[in-house]
Amino acid sequence: MITTKTAALICHSLAISPMFVGGLVYAIQNSYMSYHAAATNHSWHELSPGVQILFRAMLNGSGSLMLLTALTLILLLIIPFKQDQRWCFWAIPLIGISAMLITIRAAVEIDLMTPGDPPWEWLLLVIGLFISGLFLSLKNS
Repeated sequence: MITTKTAALICHSLAISPMFVGGLVYAIQNSYMSYHAAATNHSWHELSPGVQILFRAMLNGSGSLMLLTALTLILLLIIPFKQDQRWCFWAIPLIGISAMLITIRAAVEIDLMTPGDPPWEWLLLVIGLFISGLFLSLKNS
């Protein structure tokens, strides 16, 4: 039988996984995604070199921050979560949900104000996993 702590660990791990993968993809991206091109009405090659550098810096920077956030959350799961330190039961979802809300805000703005269609809806599932992990953690303590 699975314990509530194990279930919480699974929820948090499932929530962190797309943060890690998405952060890695953006951190190493050399150009923008198709929905960025739709939002700007320009293909990557139509952009001037200075604008390309600016976009690449923003994409790589935001991806690196998401990757750092995911790695921080993994560290919190490995050490204080496994030691049942109650403060991390709150810290993990608070950090994760905050990062997702920032990401969702930017994606929704692109979705509403441009022809771009970023895939943001699935990020709500990530938030749900963090919330589930929180309640399962608290139930365990």
